[in-house]
Amino acid sequence: MFELAPLKLPENLDHLIDFCIAMDDQIRERRHPRDRPRRVLPPLPLLPRHTSTSGNPENAKTDMPVVEPMQIGKTGISEAERAHRREKGLCFYCAGADHFRLQCPQRPRVNRGESGQSDQRTANTQVIGSLYASFVDSETKKKSRILLLISLTWEGVHLKTEAFLDSGASGNFMDKYFAAKNLLPLVLKEKPLMVEAIDGKPLSCPHITHDTVDVCMKTGVLHHETIRFQIIESPSCPVVLGFPWLTEHNPVIDWVQRDIKCWGPNCQSNCLGRVNVIGSLNIATAPPLSTEVPECYLALKEVFSKARTEVLPPHRPYDCAIDLLPGTMPPRGHVYPLSQKENDIMEEYIRENLERGFIRRSSSPAGAGFFF
Repeated sequence: MFELAPLKLPENLDHLIDFCIAMDDQIRERRHPRDRPRRVLPPLPLLPRHTSTSGNPENAKTDMPVVEPMQIGKTGISEAERAHRREKGLCFYCAGADHFRLQCPQRPRVNRGESGQSDQRTANTQVIGSLYASFVDSETKKKSRILLLISLTWEGVHLKTEAFLDSGASGNFMDKYFAAKNLLPLVLKEKPLMVEAIDGKPLSCPHITHDTVDVCMKTGVLHHETIRFQIIESPSCPVVLGFPWLTEHNPVIDWVQRDIKCWGPNCQSNCLGRVNVIGSLNIATAPPLSTEVPECYLALKEVFSKARTEVLPPHRPYDCAIDLLPGTMPPRGHVYPLSQKENDIMEEYIRENLERGFIRRSSSPAGAGFFF
């Protein structure tokens, strides 16, 4: 007998997983040669093995697909399950949320040097920035993104949606399922472009083979342009405006309000619609009060003189005496209701004559009448 494991097991989960893998390797190595050959999974992903022509049963290898460690008995997912995960934005590897297959923590990493892939990007490589590198919960997505309300028009079709403003993306992208759902025509590219995530790893759909037709995109009230999108798989962000769009329009962005405050200088002549300025309006106003005396009263023109009303008239021989009868009270005048305008005129008249000294305040119930 041989010892497989010590009596004390690791307390940490990661150490326990490593311990189980090492113990499984020991069991595989100590199998007796005369045991029946079994379908043993390789510890690391290797190239497919071919059947040996020698008669040695130890060297007999079967043609079997490479299966990753800890995935014994795992089969590919069905088309229905694949469509479900794509619609919900789930990982194709573990069905988890908030990440994709290339970023799956349960998927073993392969050394890029051994796979023969070059780390140098070519001129035909498109990079998608935070589109695939910053997936978090839906509430954090809304707070960490700038989404612009846009309107797309093509061949008489009008569509309103949101565009994700991503300075880390090297192009303007659209999800292929979003384009198919809205029947947006596509054009085959002359030369496919390679696309990779911000960490340099290829995406599940590593090549861009189609573009949209030219569409008219309207942002805000006046800004409109003709744009063409590159088709990728991006169900979480159907429309992405990347770094080329930002450099072309050079907008001033309020990062706190997550909105565009104004557009760049080139947009003033190319993208912004002309504003028709309405000239000054002639507003009808009431004509000024006339100071001219009507012709029928020209003989009494001096009576209408404003200057002569500011002084008391001189004494004349025909002045009438006002004799008060002893032991009597002056008759009280009648109180008539006045409109607001008439009341304002009366108060203005009293104020002016009090200032001039023509009248004085009195507590007598009798008084002179006021005529309009």
